[in-house]
Amino acid sequence: MGTLIGMAIPLGTTIIGKAADHTYVKCGTGGKAWRCWGRSTGGRNIAQGSASTKRAGAIATQNGTASNQSAGLKCYLVNGVCHQAANRILVQAGVTIRAAHGYWISSALFGTYGKVGFWPCFSPFNKFPKVNGDLSECIDPSDMAAEQAPLAIDDRREQQYLKGVLSLYEKAEPMEKGEKTDAINTEDAIAFQSELFRHMVEFRLGSQFESSLTKNLEEVRNKTEVLIVENETAYKKEGKDVYEFVNTFNKMTIQFQDEMASVLNDEQYQTLFDQERKPEDHVLLSDPEILKEVYDVDIEKLSKWDTRGI
Repeated sequence: MGTLIGMAIPLGTTIIGKAADHTYVKCGTGGKAWRCWGRSTGGRNIAQGSASTKRAGAIATQNGTASNQSAGLKCYLVNGVCHQAANRILVQAGVTIRAAHGYWISSALFGTYGKVGFWPCFSPFNKFPKVNGDLSECIDPSDMAAEQAPLAIDDRREQQYLKGVLSLYEKAEPMEKGEKTDAINTEDAIAFQSELFRHMVEFRLGSQFESSLTKNLEEVRNKTEVLIVENETAYKKEGKDVYEFVNTFNKMTIQFQDEMASVLNDEQYQTLFDQERKPEDHVLLSDPEILKEVYDVDIEKLSKWDTRGI
């Protein structure tokens, strides 16, 4: 059994907030790395676990090596970002890249393993359960006799949480039947994302969770999802300009954080999203370098976006 390592690269501060970390996955020997759309070198280790590196490779490259696909997620900013791609590759290791900056905002909007999506962004979560073993470049003889260290309490909690997440994804598998159609019902998709978000809130807030929060939090989350679907539909099916699509997504991301901040107190917000409840700490999920590669946008234009309300 090999080792999978989740890696993170800080992207710094933008003109309107702090960029989320870019993430990717490599095997324990460093002999193989999977890009998750962006760079695959220069990161820091934020998670690791034992897993089949052959299976990880199958998950990572199931749609080939096209730059606009990663770990079966076909459309960047529609099905997810690098965080969801990395989590898919890490799924069998029982860990996530939760320590990456911006991760919990990303998870709140896309889920742990990304969105199934509508055609042409149909992205079922194939875990390749029959693929086993390790890639030759990922075999380290010293790992063969190494014992797995006992899980820390936080890691055990996360594994229980991830079991619940995976059960929700399995429950949603019927939505994956309409690959070349619009068979996925928008209401079903919104309900699924809402359920994932509720599960995340209860896990993250723990003793701070108050049932009275549920209605207000879900109203914000569901309102945001409706806006996200409208933006995606306008871009993929109605020819919306790519700059306008990304600009709108950034505005929605910021608005989501502001509206969550209006519902939660400082401590709850910090615990839920692992960040301060301050406008200057807004997290942006869209990576300009990935946008340039995937959508062929001009990075110079990206710095001139209008970031006022939707």
